[in-house]
Amino acid sequence: MAELFCVRANFGQYADNFVKGGYVAIGWFEKENLSKIKDRQELEELYKKHYPEDHSQNVIGQQVGQIARFLLEMKPGDYVITPAAEQEYLYYGVLKDESYKYAEPNDGCPYRHRRAVDWSKTKLQRSQFSIPFQN
Repeated sequence: MAELFCVRANFGQYADNFVKGGYVAIGWFEKENLSKIKDRQELEELYKKHYPEDHSQNVIGQQVGQIARFLLEMKPGDYVITPAAEQEYLYYGVLKDESYKYAEPNDGCPYRHRRAVDWSKTKLQRSQFSIPFQN
């Protein structure tokens, strides 16, 4: 069964890049290719190496969880949404394949960790959804 993931684009700043480029992306560990990461434990070790000032297990768990969902849990056929720059709209699409790419940014979006998405050309109005969904 397909799942739904929300990947934010710095308050919509890079949402148009996502849609035009046919991808969704995150910006953690910009100098680390994550293609060899196989589990959450490896991500946690990498996170602690890059962010040694974070000592709260809650903070570490939340941050690592975001990265793990993007890298390890999203599957082909899953739905992806991202808020547009005009925060009252959402873009939506379907994850195309399993391939994670560590990309050289050349389209205005600095996020290197990318997954291919088939984006709909239609935006959704956030107000069509329940308040919990909008949040």
